[in-house]
Amino acid sequence: MSFKFTRATEWWEYKLVPLLSIGYATILLRHEPMNQVILKLLWLLAAVVVGAVYVSVINDLTDINEDAAAGKPNRMAKIAPVWRITIVSSCLLMGLAFGWMIWPDYLSLFCYSMAWIVFSLYSIPPVRLKKRGIWGVLCDAMGAHLFPTLFIVSSLSGPTPSGINTTWFIAAGLWSFIYGLRGILWHQFHDRTNDILSGTTTFASKIKPENFKTAEILIFGLEAVAFSVLLLLSWNNWILLSLVLYFLVVWIRKTVLHYQLCLVITPVSRPHQLLMNDYYLVFFPLALLLTATCNTPYGWIILCCHFVLFPGKTILVLKDVYIFLQRLFKK
Repeated sequence: MSFKFTRATEWWEYKLVPLLSIGYATILLRHEPMNQVILKLLWLLAAVVVGAVYVSVINDLTDINEDAAAGKPNRMAKIAPVWRITIVSSCLLMGLAFGWMIWPDYLSLFCYSMAWIVFSLYSIPPVRLKKRGIWGVLCDAMGAHLFPTLFIVSSLSGPTPSGINTTWFIAAGLWSFIYGLRGILWHQFHDRTNDILSGTTTFASKIKPENFKTAEILIFGLEAVAFSVLLLLSWNNWILLSLVLYFLVVWIRKTVLHYQLCLVITPVSRPHQLLMNDYYLVFFPLALLLTATCNTPYGWIILCCHFVLFPGKTILVLKDVYIFLQRLFKK
């Protein structure tokens, strides 16, 4: 049996790197040596990964009939029922084991548990909030981003709420939630045609993309405000350099490579970039790790490991820069 059922290629980098970035930034904000806390952060990430696998599995299981109606492939449809039960049961048992190890950190346990609960409500009938418009959108953003982010911040801040930087906790939660909203809305609008064919009544299936322009600007504006607070609290020269380099890449893609700059809704047949997405996935974590490299023994090892585990988006950025340089020097 292949492990493609986990759908890891769809969430490995896109969901885990922002969580790691918040973890890196939380450690730096607390002035703790990265090399002394990195193993705990990886343990927390493993707990989140188990939840992500569970989410992928139950989402595919509950989508089997609808995907068949839309002619869309479904990984779980090819797996025997006994293996489906085994996979779901294994995820739940591992989740309970992580929960037991998190105890008695009540806030962290609450955040970790809520990520599982809201995604179960999102996918599983008869509740199945996925098909209940805006409730499905909110549920996905909370399960995939808000609660895992708060879980990371809470766990790294200590077992008692008094150890938490309240401003950081709130800003990280708000940013992750709104970024999660953008992510699920992008997915729903991208999958809108299939959902209409299968009769899946998502939020995006009931709205024409051209009528969502004002809303996507408002959503991105709130996200930018929340993230600006995170940047100000973690500000240093590496952060400044990362912002300059990112917007240089945005300029190269827009003016030279003719990418369309988007906030939520993306074109079907034209190269495009979601504003700030590559900053969250490439430039921000690298800036934080370079900061750690300067003040942590063997910090460069952590930096190299990060790149090995999450190379995809960084390589794409480097490829676009390489194409730009090729065209520049041919003139």
